[in-house]
Amino acid sequence: MREVVDTRFLVEHFYSDDPGMKAKTSKKLRELARRSEGIIPTLVLGEVTRITCEKKGKEEANLRCLSILRSGLQIEELTPDVAKEAGLLKCRYRDIPMGDCIIASIAVKREAKVLSDDPHFNMMKEIKRTWV
Repeated sequence: MREVVDTRFLVEHFYSDDPGMKAKTSKKLRELARRSEGIIPTLVLGEVTRITCEKKGKEEANLRCLSILRSGLQIEELTPDVAKEAGLLKCRYRDIPMGDCIIASIAVKREAKVLSDDPHFNMMKEIKRTWV
């Protein structure tokens, strides 16, 4: 089944101090790319680039972005349909951040799970959340 990768998963992947977690996230990303079932929202790409820039600098952020683009994972853009669905989700779930609603709307559109440890996704009845 397809999985929409949340920012929190990639932050764990890139910055975890736990070698066991790093091995699990690496394996999961390879598996998703091999099966063509991993989806990276452009919003997540932007968030990971910003976080990397803040932690490691602009050059590392550019390299990280490029590596995600070349990873074999599918990049999903914020289209008008995704934006509309995200707005409807935000209206239904007022306490959930808009970014999470955008990620969730992509999961709804692509009939996918959300790969995250973020409990916000558990509040949305339309979404199934998974973790490593």
